[in-house]
Amino acid sequence: MEASSNACCMSKEDKDAADAARFGLPDPRELEDDPVLAGCCEEDLHNLRRAEALHKALLDVDCSTSRMKLQQQALHVTQHPQPQSQEPGGKEDGLGEEDDDDDDDELLSELRRRRLAELQRQAAERQQAADQGYGRLNDVAAGALLARVEQLDHPGAATVVAHLTVSGCEAGAVLDEHLTCLAHRHRGTFFARVAVKRNDPLAARLRLEGLPALVCFRSGALVGRAAVSQFGPPGCLVEEEVTSYLQRLSVLRGESAVGGRAAGDAPGDEDAEEQEEEEEWRLKPCDVCGRRYPHEHVRAVYGTCHRRSDSSGEDEGR
Repeated sequence: MEASSNACCMSKEDKDAADAARFGLPDPRELEDDPVLAGCCEEDLHNLRRAEALHKALLDVDCSTSRMKLQQQALHVTQHPQPQSQEPGGKEDGLGEEDDDDDDDELLSELRRRRLAELQRQAAERQQAADQGYGRLNDVAAGALLARVEQLDHPGAATVVAHLTVSGCEAGAVLDEHLTCLAHRHRGTFFARVAVKRNDPLAARLRLEGLPALVCFRSGALVGRAAVSQFGPPGCLVEEEVTSYLQRLSVLRGESAVGGRAAGDAPGDEDAEEQEEEEEWRLKPCDVCGRRYPHEHVRAVYGTCHRRSDSSGEDEGR
C-alpha cells in the first residue's frame, strides 16, 4: 500500500513539474523551502490548467472552426471510396444506399467544380485588373494622363482619381500615402499620381486654380477638381475630408466594377450599379451637413463676404 501511495504521489509531482515547465512556471519541487512562493505557483498552475481546459472546450463548439472544416471538405477534390455493405440478406438496401451516395457524390463534385471555376475566374479578373494598374497608386506622366483615362474608359464606366503633385509639398506626400491605402481598398478605381510644375499645361487644360490638386474622372468625364489645400489647414491634410469628397463624387468602387467590365457585362449592370450608389446616399448621410443626396460643399469666398458685410454696414449708416 505504501509503495503504491508513493508511486501515485511521485506521478502527481512529475505531472505538476511537467505542466509547470510547459506553462513557464518554476518546478514545484524546487520551492519546498519557500512555502509562500510554492503556494502562489500552485495557484497559478491551477488557473492555467483551468484556462487551457476552457479554451479546448470553446474550440470544440466554435462555429468558425467548424465552418473552416466544412469549407475544406467542400473544396477537397479527391474522392474517398465509400465502404460497401457486406451484410448477407441486405443487398437491395445496400444497392439503394450506394445509389444515393453516388448521387450525393456527383452533386458535391459539381458544386466543387463550379466553386473552383468561380475562384479561378475571380483570380484571373484580379490579375487582369492588377496588370491594368488597379489596386495601387500609379505614376503617370502629365502628357499621358488624359490618354490613359480614355484608354481605361474604353470598356465603359471607368473611375479615375489623379493627384497632380508638385515637389516640396508635405500635404501632397500625405495624400499619396492615403491614396495608396484607398487604392488597395477600392480596387475598382484607378488611382494615379502625376508630377507637374506650377505652369504645367495640364493644369490649365483642366482649369485648376491651384496646385497640388485632386481631379476625378467618371466615364471619361471630369466630375471633380479640388486643390489639396481645401482638405485641411495650411501644411496639413485631413484624410477623412479626402475620403468624404471622393465618396460624394461616387468615384470609389469595389473590385467587382473592374471584373464586370472585363467580363463584358450588359448595360443593365451599370443601371444596377447607379441604383446601388443612390441607395448608399439614402442610407449614409453626409459627414458635413447630414444630407442624404449627392451634393458638393463649396467654401465661401471670405473676401466677398467681408465686402458684403461692409456694404450692408454702409447702407445701415446711410
